[in-house]
Amino acid sequence: MVEDLFHVRAPGRVCLFGEHSDYLGLDVIAAAIDLAITINVSPREDDTIHVVYHDLKEEDSFVLGSRIEYRHKRDYVRSAFNVMHRRGYTPNHGYNLEVRGDIPVSSGLSSSSALTVATIFAIMEMTETTMALENIAIAAYDAEVAEFGESGGKMDHFSCTFGGIIHVNMETEKVTRLPARLGSIVIGDSGEKKKDTVGDLRHIRTTVEEEYEEISKKLETFNRRTTPVNSIRELSQGKSDRARTMAEATLRNRDLTYRALDLLKNDEPYERALGAMLREHHEILRDSLGRSTPKVERMIDAAYAAGALGCKINGSGGGGTMMAYTAGWEQEVASAIQQAGGTAYIVKTSGGTIIHSG
Repeated sequence: MVEDLFHVRAPGRVCLFGEHSDYLGLDVIAAAIDLAITINVSPREDDTIHVVYHDLKEEDSFVLGSRIEYRHKRDYVRSAFNVMHRRGYTPNHGYNLEVRGDIPVSSGLSSSSALTVATIFAIMEMTETTMALENIAIAAYDAEVAEFGESGGKMDHFSCTFGGIIHVNMETEKVTRLPARLGSIVIGDSGEKKKDTVGDLRHIRTTVEEEYEEISKKLETFNRRTTPVNSIRELSQGKSDRARTMAEATLRNRDLTYRALDLLKNDEPYERALGAMLREHHEILRDSLGRSTPKVERMIDAAYAAGALGCKINGSGGGGTMMAYTAGWEQEVASAIQQAGGTAYIVKTSGGTIIHSG
Protein backbone atom coordinates (compact mmCIF):
# COMPACT_ATOMS: atom_id res chain seq x y z
CA MET A 1 0.00 0.00 0.00
CA VAL A 2 1.26 3.49 -0.89
CA GLU A 3 1.74 5.23 2.46
CA ASP A 4 4.00 8.18 1.71
CA LEU A 5 3.60 11.58 0.13
CA PHE A 6 4.40 11.75 -3.58
CA HIS A 7 4.25 14.42 -6.26
CA VAL A 8 3.25 14.27 -9.93
CA ARG A 9 4.33 16.92 -12.42
CA ALA A 10 2.78 17.06 -15.90
CA PRO A 11 3.95 19.67 -18.44
CA GLY A 12 1.89 21.87 -20.68
CA ARG A 13 2.55 21.90 -24.40
CA VAL A 14 2.63 23.95 -27.57
CA CYS A 15 1.59 22.53 -30.90
CA LEU A 16 4.34 23.43 -33.33
CA PHE A 17 2.66 22.05 -36.45
CA GLY A 18 -0.69 20.42 -37.07
CA GLU A 19 -2.99 22.68 -35.06
CA HIS A 20 -6.59 21.49 -35.66
CA SER A 21 -5.28 18.30 -37.27
CA ASP A 22 -5.26 15.55 -34.63
CA TYR A 23 -9.04 15.25 -34.37
CA LEU A 24 -9.17 14.89 -38.16
CA GLY A 25 -6.74 11.96 -38.15
CA LEU A 26 -3.85 14.09 -39.47
CA ASP A 27 -0.36 14.17 -37.98
CA VAL A 28 0.97 16.66 -35.46
CA ILE A 29 4.26 17.87 -34.04
CA ALA A 30 4.10 19.13 -30.46
CA ALA A 31 6.53 20.18 -27.75
CA ALA A 32 6.11 19.92 -23.99
CA ILE A 33 7.06 23.11 -22.17
CA ASP A 34 8.30 23.83 -18.66
CA LEU A 35 5.02 25.25 -17.40
CA ALA A 36 3.23 22.47 -15.55
CA ILE A 37 0.47 21.13 -13.32
CA THR A 38 1.68 19.57 -10.06
CA ILE A 39 -0.34 17.30 -7.77
CA ASN A 40 0.88 16.60 -4.24
CA VAL A 41 -0.64 13.33 -3.01
CA SER A 42 -0.87 12.00 0.53
CA PRO A 43 -2.76 8.97 1.93
CA ARG A 44 -5.92 9.05 4.05
CA GLU A 45 -7.38 6.44 6.36
CA ASP A 46 -10.84 6.46 4.73
CA ASP A 47 -12.19 5.90 1.19
CA THR A 48 -12.43 9.58 0.27
CA ILE A 49 -10.53 11.46 -2.40
CA HIS A 50 -10.22 15.07 -1.28
CA VAL A 51 -8.98 17.54 -3.91
CA VAL A 52 -7.82 21.08 -3.25
CA TYR A 53 -7.42 23.24 -6.37
CA HIS A 54 -5.19 25.92 -4.87
CA ASP A 55 -5.11 28.24 -7.89
CA LEU A 56 -8.88 28.14 -8.32
CA LYS A 57 -9.53 28.30 -4.56
CA GLU A 58 -11.88 25.31 -4.87
CA GLU A 59 -12.21 21.95 -3.12
CA ASP A 60 -13.91 18.67 -3.99
CA SER A 61 -14.47 15.34 -2.25
CA PHE A 62 -15.85 12.02 -3.47
CA VAL A 63 -15.87 8.41 -2.32
CA LEU A 64 -14.13 5.56 -4.13
CA GLY A 65 -15.74 2.26 -5.03
CA SER A 66 -18.44 2.98 -7.59
CA ARG A 67 -19.18 5.37 -10.43
CA ILE A 68 -18.44 8.93 -9.32
CA GLU A 69 -21.08 11.47 -10.33
CA TYR A 70 -19.94 14.58 -12.19
CA ARG A 71 -20.60 18.02 -10.76
CA HIS A 72 -20.34 19.56 -14.22
CA LYS A 73 -18.90 18.85 -17.65
CA ARG A 74 -15.12 18.69 -17.79
CA ASP A 75 -14.86 17.44 -14.20
CA TYR A 76 -11.49 15.95 -15.06
CA VAL A 77 -10.17 14.57 -11.77
CA ARG A 78 -13.43 12.71 -11.16
CA SER A 79 -13.52 11.45 -14.75
CA ALA A 80 -9.93 10.18 -14.48
CA PHE A 81 -10.91 8.08 -11.48
CA ASN A 82 -13.97 6.76 -13.33
CA VAL A 83 -12.01 5.87 -16.46
CA MET A 84 -9.29 4.13 -14.48
CA HIS A 85 -11.87 2.30 -12.34
CA ARG A 86 -13.39 0.84 -15.52
CA ARG A 87 -9.92 -0.30 -16.53
CA GLY A 88 -9.49 -2.07 -13.18
CA TYR A 89 -7.34 0.52 -11.39
CA THR A 90 -9.01 1.60 -8.13
CA PRO A 91 -7.06 2.66 -5.02
CA ASN A 92 -7.88 0.64 -1.89
CA HIS A 93 -8.07 3.72 0.33
CA GLY A 94 -8.47 7.48 0.03
CA TYR A 95 -5.99 10.24 -0.71
CA ASN A 96 -5.58 13.99 -0.46
CA LEU A 97 -4.69 15.73 -3.73
CA GLU A 98 -3.31 19.27 -3.78
CA VAL A 99 -3.35 20.71 -7.29
CA ARG A 100 -1.23 23.67 -8.32
CA GLY A 101 -0.05 24.95 -11.69
CA ASP A 102 1.58 27.78 -13.59
CA ILE A 103 -0.01 27.02 -16.98
CA PRO A 104 -2.45 29.83 -17.89
CA VAL A 105 -5.96 28.34 -17.91
CA SER A 106 -7.95 28.20 -21.17
CA SER A 107 -4.95 29.52 -23.07
CA GLY A 108 -4.17 26.81 -25.64
CA LEU A 109 -1.31 25.34 -23.58
CA SER A 110 -3.16 22.20 -22.42
CA SER A 111 -3.65 22.92 -18.73
CA SER A 112 -6.64 20.56 -18.64
CA SER A 113 -4.75 17.77 -20.40
CA ALA A 114 -1.82 18.18 -18.02
CA LEU A 115 -4.22 17.90 -15.08
CA THR A 116 -5.84 14.78 -16.51
CA VAL A 117 -2.52 13.11 -17.37
CA ALA A 118 -1.15 13.94 -13.91
CA THR A 119 -4.23 12.39 -12.29
CA ILE A 120 -3.85 9.19 -14.32
CA PHE A 121 -0.21 8.94 -13.22
CA ALA A 122 -1.26 9.54 -9.61
CA ILE A 123 -3.85 6.74 -9.76
CA MET A 124 -1.23 4.34 -11.09
CA GLU A 125 1.06 5.24 -8.19
CA MET A 126 -1.81 4.80 -5.74
CA THR A 127 -2.54 1.33 -7.13
CA GLU A 128 1.17 0.45 -7.46
CA THR A 129 0.76 -0.42 -11.14
CA THR A 130 2.25 0.68 -14.45
CA MET A 131 0.97 1.27 -17.97
CA ALA A 132 2.71 1.93 -21.27
CA LEU A 133 2.99 5.65 -21.99
CA GLU A 134 0.74 5.29 -25.04
CA ASN A 135 -1.96 3.75 -22.86
CA ILE A 136 -1.64 6.49 -20.27
CA ALA A 137 -2.17 9.11 -22.96
CA ILE A 138 -5.22 7.28 -24.31
CA ALA A 139 -6.70 6.90 -20.81
CA ALA A 140 -6.25 10.64 -20.28
CA TYR A 141 -7.91 11.34 -23.63
CA ASP A 142 -10.83 9.14 -22.62
CA ALA A 143 -11.15 11.00 -19.32
CA GLU A 144 -10.95 14.49 -20.81
CA VAL A 145 -12.57 14.16 -24.21
CA ALA A 146 -14.46 10.90 -24.81
CA GLU A 147 -16.05 10.84 -21.35
CA PHE A 148 -17.83 14.12 -22.08
CA GLY A 149 -18.56 13.56 -25.78
CA GLU A 150 -16.27 16.36 -26.93
CA SER A 151 -14.41 16.87 -30.21
CA GLY A 152 -10.74 17.18 -29.33
CA GLY A 153 -7.91 14.88 -30.36
CA LYS A 154 -5.13 13.03 -28.56
CA MET A 155 -2.19 15.34 -29.32
CA ASP A 156 -2.27 17.10 -25.95
CA HIS A 157 -2.32 13.86 -23.98
CA PHE A 158 0.55 12.31 -25.92
CA SER A 159 2.61 15.48 -25.53
CA CYS A 160 1.99 15.92 -21.79
CA THR A 161 2.74 12.24 -21.20
CA PHE A 162 5.86 11.76 -23.35
CA GLY A 163 7.40 15.24 -23.15
CA GLY A 164 10.08 16.60 -25.46
CA ILE A 165 9.32 17.22 -29.11
CA ILE A 166 7.18 14.48 -30.64
CA HIS A 167 5.62 13.57 -33.94
CA VAL A 168 2.34 11.66 -33.66
CA ASN A 169 1.08 9.64 -36.59
CA MET A 170 -2.63 9.96 -35.92
CA GLU A 171 -3.52 7.05 -38.18
CA THR A 172 -1.48 4.54 -36.16
CA GLU A 173 -1.12 6.64 -32.96
CA LYS A 174 2.61 5.99 -33.12
CA VAL A 175 4.69 8.53 -31.20
CA THR A 176 8.19 9.36 -32.44
CA ARG A 177 10.56 11.49 -30.39
CA LEU A 178 12.33 14.12 -32.48
CA PRO A 179 15.95 15.06 -31.74
CA ALA A 180 15.70 18.77 -32.59
CA ARG A 181 17.00 21.14 -29.94
CA LEU A 182 15.07 24.40 -29.87
CA GLY A 183 15.97 27.72 -28.36
CA SER A 184 13.68 29.67 -26.07
CA ILE A 185 10.02 30.09 -26.88
CA VAL A 186 8.10 33.13 -25.67
CA ILE A 187 4.46 32.60 -24.83
CA GLY A 188 2.24 35.68 -25.03
CA ASP A 189 -1.08 35.51 -23.19
CA SER A 190 -3.59 37.92 -24.67
CA GLY A 191 -5.82 37.71 -21.60
CA GLU A 192 -8.78 37.22 -23.94
CA LYS A 193 -11.02 34.48 -22.62
CA LYS A 194 -12.24 32.12 -25.29
CA LYS A 195 -16.00 32.15 -25.69
CA ASP A 196 -16.53 28.47 -26.52
CA THR A 197 -13.42 26.35 -27.09
CA VAL A 198 -15.38 23.09 -27.24
CA GLY A 199 -17.90 24.60 -29.62
CA ASP A 200 -15.14 25.96 -31.86
CA LEU A 201 -13.51 22.54 -32.13
CA ARG A 202 -16.84 20.87 -32.81
CA HIS A 203 -17.68 23.41 -35.53
CA ILE A 204 -14.33 23.03 -37.31
CA ARG A 205 -14.36 19.25 -37.05
CA THR A 206 -17.96 18.91 -38.27
CA THR A 207 -17.52 21.41 -41.10
CA VAL A 208 -14.32 19.83 -42.40
CA GLU A 209 -15.51 16.22 -42.02
CA GLU A 210 -18.68 17.04 -43.97
CA GLU A 211 -16.61 18.74 -46.66
CA TYR A 212 -14.31 15.72 -46.88
CA GLU A 213 -17.47 13.69 -47.60
CA GLU A 214 -18.49 16.11 -50.35
CA ILE A 215 -15.02 15.94 -51.87
CA SER A 216 -15.13 12.14 -51.80
CA LYS A 217 -18.30 12.17 -53.89
CA LYS A 218 -16.44 13.99 -56.66
CA LEU A 219 -13.02 12.40 -56.17
CA GLU A 220 -13.42 8.74 -55.33
CA THR A 221 -9.70 8.33 -54.62
CA PHE A 222 -9.74 11.09 -51.99
CA ASN A 223 -7.63 10.31 -48.94
CA ARG A 224 -7.20 13.05 -46.37
CA ARG A 225 -3.70 11.83 -45.55
CA THR A 226 -2.32 11.60 -49.09
CA THR A 227 -4.44 13.41 -51.71
CA PRO A 228 -2.56 16.46 -53.06
CA VAL A 229 -4.09 19.82 -52.24
CA ASN A 230 -3.99 20.75 -55.93
CA SER A 231 -6.47 17.98 -56.67
CA ILE A 232 -8.92 19.61 -54.31
CA ARG A 233 -8.31 23.06 -55.74
CA GLU A 234 -9.16 21.78 -59.21
CA LEU A 235 -12.53 20.68 -57.87
CA SER A 236 -13.00 24.07 -56.26
CA GLN A 237 -12.51 26.21 -59.38
CA GLY A 238 -15.27 28.76 -59.55
CA LYS A 239 -16.49 27.80 -56.08
CA SER A 240 -16.29 30.30 -53.25
CA ASP A 241 -17.19 28.28 -50.20
CA ARG A 242 -16.06 28.66 -46.60
CA ALA A 243 -16.25 24.94 -45.91
CA ARG A 244 -14.07 24.11 -48.90
CA THR A 245 -11.54 26.75 -47.83
CA MET A 246 -11.38 25.19 -44.37
CA ALA A 247 -10.96 21.67 -45.76
CA GLU A 248 -8.14 22.82 -48.05
CA ALA A 249 -6.51 24.57 -45.08
CA THR A 250 -6.33 21.30 -43.14
CA LEU A 251 -4.56 19.63 -46.07
CA ARG A 252 -2.14 22.54 -46.37
CA ASN A 253 -1.40 22.15 -42.65
CA ARG A 254 -0.88 18.42 -43.26
CA ASP A 255 1.75 19.09 -45.92
CA LEU A 256 3.44 21.77 -43.82
CA THR A 257 3.67 19.31 -40.92
CA TYR A 258 5.40 16.75 -43.17
CA ARG A 259 7.91 19.41 -44.26
CA ALA A 260 8.53 20.46 -40.67
CA LEU A 261 9.04 16.82 -39.69
CA ASP A 262 11.97 16.56 -42.09
CA LEU A 263 13.47 19.72 -40.60
CA LEU A 264 13.00 18.65 -36.96
CA LYS A 265 14.68 15.29 -37.51
CA ASN A 266 17.92 17.29 -37.33
CA ASP A 267 19.60 17.94 -33.97
CA GLU A 268 20.14 21.57 -34.92
CA PRO A 269 17.37 22.58 -37.35
CA TYR A 270 17.92 25.69 -39.42
CA GLU A 271 16.20 28.27 -37.24
CA ARG A 272 15.11 30.66 -39.96
CA ALA A 273 13.48 27.84 -41.90
CA LEU A 274 11.64 26.78 -38.74
CA GLY A 275 10.53 30.35 -38.13
CA ALA A 276 9.23 30.69 -41.70
CA MET A 277 7.22 27.48 -41.31
CA LEU A 278 5.68 28.69 -38.04
CA ARG A 279 4.70 31.94 -39.76
CA GLU A 280 3.12 29.96 -42.60
CA HIS A 281 1.21 27.80 -40.14
CA HIS A 282 -0.18 30.85 -38.37
CA GLU A 283 -1.27 32.45 -41.62
CA ILE A 284 -3.27 29.33 -42.50
CA LEU A 285 -4.87 29.29 -39.04
CA ARG A 286 -5.63 32.99 -39.21
CA ASP A 287 -6.78 33.43 -42.79
CA SER A 288 -8.48 30.12 -43.59
CA LEU A 289 -9.69 28.93 -40.19
CA GLY A 290 -10.28 32.34 -38.59
CA ARG A 291 -8.50 31.48 -35.36
CA SER A 292 -6.69 34.72 -34.49
CA THR A 293 -7.84 38.01 -32.93
CA PRO A 294 -6.77 41.64 -33.45
CA LYS A 295 -4.99 41.68 -30.08
CA VAL A 296 -3.08 38.47 -30.84
CA GLU A 297 -2.06 39.98 -34.18
CA ARG A 298 -0.73 43.08 -32.42
CA MET A 299 1.31 40.87 -30.10
CA ILE A 300 2.66 38.88 -33.04
CA ASP A 301 3.60 42.04 -34.95
CA ALA A 302 5.40 43.33 -31.86
CA ALA A 303 7.25 40.03 -31.46
CA TYR A 304 8.47 40.11 -35.07
CA ALA A 305 9.61 43.72 -34.68
CA ALA A 306 11.66 42.64 -31.64
CA GLY A 307 13.43 39.81 -33.47
CA ALA A 308 11.16 36.75 -33.36
CA LEU A 309 11.75 34.28 -36.19
CA GLY A 310 8.27 32.77 -36.27
CA CYS A 311 4.97 33.18 -34.42
CA LYS A 312 1.63 31.38 -34.29
CA ILE A 313 -1.61 31.22 -32.32
CA ASN A 314 -1.83 28.36 -29.81
CA GLY A 315 -4.57 25.79 -29.31
CA SER A 316 -8.11 26.35 -30.53
CA GLY A 317 -7.47 30.06 -31.04
CA GLY A 318 -10.02 32.84 -30.77
CA GLY A 319 -8.08 34.29 -27.84
CA GLY A 320 -5.69 32.72 -25.37
CA THR A 321 -2.00 32.63 -26.23
CA MET A 322 0.44 32.91 -29.09
CA MET A 323 4.01 31.65 -29.26
CA ALA A 324 7.12 33.30 -30.64
CA TYR A 325 10.19 31.29 -31.59
CA THR A 326 13.34 33.28 -30.88
CA ALA A 327 17.04 32.82 -31.32
CA GLY A 328 18.70 34.83 -28.57
CA TRP A 329 16.12 37.63 -28.54
CA GLU A 330 13.71 36.18 -26.00
CA GLN A 331 14.01 39.05 -23.51
CA GLU A 332 13.37 41.65 -26.20
CA VAL A 333 10.45 39.65 -27.61
CA ALA A 334 8.92 39.14 -24.17
CA SER A 335 9.19 42.87 -23.46
CA ALA A 336 7.57 43.72 -26.79
CA ILE A 337 4.67 41.36 -26.13
CA GLN A 338 4.16 42.97 -22.71
CA GLN A 339 4.14 46.43 -24.28
CA ALA A 340 1.50 45.21 -26.75
CA GLY A 341 -0.75 44.33 -23.83
CA GLY A 342 0.05 40.65 -23.33
CA THR A 343 1.58 38.70 -20.48
CA ALA A 344 4.84 37.03 -21.51
CA TYR A 345 6.39 33.75 -20.37
CA ILE A 346 9.83 32.61 -21.54
CA VAL A 347 9.76 28.81 -21.72
CA LYS A 348 11.87 25.91 -22.91
CA THR A 349 10.98 22.40 -23.96
CA SER A 350 10.40 19.99 -21.09
CA GLY A 351 10.47 16.31 -20.31
CA GLY A 352 7.28 14.34 -19.82
CA THR A 353 5.22 13.60 -16.72
CA ILE A 354 7.24 12.47 -13.71
CA ILE A 355 6.56 11.20 -10.18
CA HIS A 356 8.68 12.14 -7.15
CA SER A 357 8.44 10.46 -3.76
CA GLY A 358 8.64 12.20 -0.41
